[in-house]
Amino acid sequence: MKSAVGTMLAADSMPNASSVSIGLWLPYGSRNEKPQNRGFFHFIEHMVFKGTINKNAKELARTFERTGGFVNAFTERSATCFHCTIPAKEWEYACTTLLEMAFLSIFPEDEFEKEKIVILSEILQTEDDPEELAHEHFFRLFWKDQPIGLPIAGEPADIQTISREKLFSFYLEQFKPETSFISIAGAIDENKAARYIEDELARITSLKQKLFGTIGLPAENCGIIEPASAKAHIFSAYEKNHASLSYVIQCMQVPPPQNMRRYLLNALTNEIIGGSTISRLFQSLREKEGLCYTIFSSFETETLEALWIIHLQTGGKQLARALDVLDDEVDRLSKGCPSTMEFEDARSRLAGLLQLASEDTDFRQRRMARSYFAHGTADGIEQELALVQSIGYDEVCSAASDFGSLNRARFVFGAAKEKELLKRGYLEHE
Repeated sequence: MKSAVGTMLAADSMPNASSVSIGLWLPYGSRNEKPQNRGFFHFIEHMVFKGTINKNAKELARTFERTGGFVNAFTERSATCFHCTIPAKEWEYACTTLLEMAFLSIFPEDEFEKEKIVILSEILQTEDDPEELAHEHFFRLFWKDQPIGLPIAGEPADIQTISREKLFSFYLEQFKPETSFISIAGAIDENKAARYIEDELARITSLKQKLFGTIGLPAENCGIIEPASAKAHIFSAYEKNHASLSYVIQCMQVPPPQNMRRYLLNALTNEIIGGSTISRLFQSLREKEGLCYTIFSSFETETLEALWIIHLQTGGKQLARALDVLDDEVDRLSKGCPSTMEFEDARSRLAGLLQLASEDTDFRQRRMARSYFAHGTADGIEQELALVQSIGYDEVCSAASDFGSLNRARFVFGAAKEKELLKRGYLEHE
């Protein structure tokens, strides 16, 4: 439903649950930042924990932590989310606090300066994590010269130049009830929850206008980029690093699924490819050949794009053989169908994962939000399970063949013998 102030609300009653999870989502993330505003969404994610008009940082933390619950936030390329999970009896007070964090934070100057140091440390920490660094460098090349390919948290130089005034003005302009989506799942009465949230949103909207209506920089200085579909750069590259392992990423971009059934078809296909320990890639590279510890695939979606990604970590001595086996397995998918056992196992696993996760209130609030942003709907778990069961073998054969036939970017990061990579076409861009 849509509230009087424009916020979209989705509620999911779970009568047997003992908790409630609430998510407040905005359909903006790092890809929406203009060059002069790099790192703003992630910085704001931090600052909403530092004080509102009614509570300081410790009081905010106590609201959730004293109950045994938790509150957290994250920034993605295409979304920003504040979320909490609390015992059911505490949900109204926690909800009010979460809404005030999202829309009535005050960004104290002293907290701003301290948090700038924290964020710089967080960014620099990536330099010590070769897996994170590999992915960051890969997406710079894959989405070359596009905002979506830049680090979500920004660069140290970006963070150094951010002022509290600019950040707070951006926050006031972009973090508004009318552009947000709120999902709530757990031991609630859906109608009562909707009325409570709507009343709180009306109160907060009025209070925000009264307190902050004339504060901030001109709106044109606080604007965002409306994203266009990213253009993928298909390349093969090797980047040397001091890491003791080689980190391999293969990636293919496709249009995002147009509905939930198509998303589930791709998720089911991914289970066959590399989504579990009984998948082709895991069984071949790890169990049969012993070539690596980590090998898996994923199907990931952004607002306007979807990605098939294969992740492999292996030692330098095993790298050449691992790349050959990996390419052979992908090639096999393009030329032949998965077995009926693989299909049945994957469908059973996907349905089972959904059933187990359905008991998790946080999973259910996230699921509603992501479904709404992707497809404009937030169907129930039962409908989703029915869609999984409706997927046929021939559909999965076609999807697997399509996967195996896609052009893919290939990237190796870390320790490797360049002669072996040259044979396999990984030195196109040194």
